[in-house]
Amino acid sequence: MTVAPIRKQLVVNATQERCFRIFTAGIDKWWPRGHHIGKTPLKQLVIEPKVGGRWYAECEDGSEVDTGRVLVWEPSARVVLTWQISAQWQFDPALHTEVEVRFVPEGPRKTRVELEHRELEAYGADAEKMHKTFEGDDAWIGILAQFSNLATEGPKAVVLYTSAPDVMTTAPLHYAAHKARVDAFHARGDLLAIGTWSDPREGAMAVFRSRMAAESFVAEDPFVLEGVVTHHEIKDWSETLL
Repeated sequence: MTVAPIRKQLVVNATQERCFRIFTAGIDKWWPRGHHIGKTPLKQLVIEPKVGGRWYAECEDGSEVDTGRVLVWEPSARVVLTWQISAQWQFDPALHTEVEVRFVPEGPRKTRVELEHRELEAYGADAEKMHKTFEGDDAWIGILAQFSNLATEGPKAVVLYTSAPDVMTTAPLHYAAHKARVDAFHARGDLLAIGTWSDPREGAMAVFRSRMAAESFVAEDPFVLEGVVTHHEIKDWSETLL
């Protein structure tokens, strides 16, 4: 029995090199956290950058769960991975399907990303069911959309904070909650850099992936809500060294 491969593609406003790097080295920043077969939540997803390298998840309890292996590693043009997760959503070393991703330049900062998931007949009696699953909106096409959101190059956003006169007293009171928000936005790739000026009383600056991310951050930032800063301004920023 032969099962048609899953083929998806989209065009990303980013360089070929950036797309390859974000897809591979940056997979932990865009892969949906719910697409995980470990017994505890996903801590980190890794693709080792070499032929024969592992594609695996580190779980919060310290365990590791394999997804597959690297078959082809051609930066920045192509990567081929095995997908060895069974129809029961468990790693099966005897199962072999392949996911090939090509990164085709279509302009100075535009790349067509082509994904093919093939050899689905390896699922045997479950092949048609798995084909339907992989065609679903929350499967490969949805996953690629998550990747595209992170990889797309557009104006970043800079947030400029003006400190309150009593910042040295109030900041420590709300720092833990502020830091938790910083860590959450940084972990998902929305916050790129943050810090005070050499004298914290003069204010601080943060760089976000997009204006939307910046606006979302400041809307519930404890430093803003609790008056640690008296004013903030968001400015669009066009980075030129990418």
